[in-house]
Amino acid sequence: MRWVWIRHGETDSNREHRYLGHSDVPLNIDGKRQASELAERLSRQIERPDALYASDLLRCMETAQPLADVWDVPIISVPALRELSFGDWELLTYDELMQADCERATRWYDDPFHCCPPNGESLQALGHRVDGWLCKLMDRQQREPNETTVLVAHGGVIRWFQAAWLAKDPRQYWQVDGLKHGEALFAEWDGQRWHRQRLGS
Repeated sequence: MRWVWIRHGETDSNREHRYLGHSDVPLNIDGKRQASELAERLSRQIERPDALYASDLLRCMETAQPLADVWDVPIISVPALRELSFGDWELLTYDELMQADCERATRWYDDPFHCCPPNGESLQALGHRVDGWLCKLMDRQQREPNETTVLVAHGGVIRWFQAAWLAKDPRQYWQVDGLKHGEALFAEWDGQRWHRQRLGS
């Protein structure tokens, strides 16, 4: 069983270091270039996958489209793969957030697993959402152990997989080496545990 995780290409909000979350924004010019270059590279490294999943947010769907084109596979949109919701803090920069809601933001930074932005999610909630969907995917694929699946998602979702599934310690969420925009991570299940391999930058 092989999963290829891809972080979506860059958006203007990413470049401005804004908390993007569930806000639905398109890729910028560099993000579209990243998606196109990634599709060309992966088409040489990976045979046609058995499935291509993507977060239903536009930046992931736009990143997935060149992959769907080169492999001739449909994109299956998955709301469960959305980024952590920052609620009322979405589209703020760090400085704007600290000016607007310093006390609550400080509590969240100190304990993001249990504290959450107003009307947003904690890391624990993100993990529950992502784990629930991934466990169902893994259960289905146990019957087809040679399947290759591509998942286009967000930095926070992929960090969760790296910490909770690869390192088996969700508390390593901020310690793992997260993916850059338009970067891929290969993970393989050997029947007992997941192993990882970076596939270019």
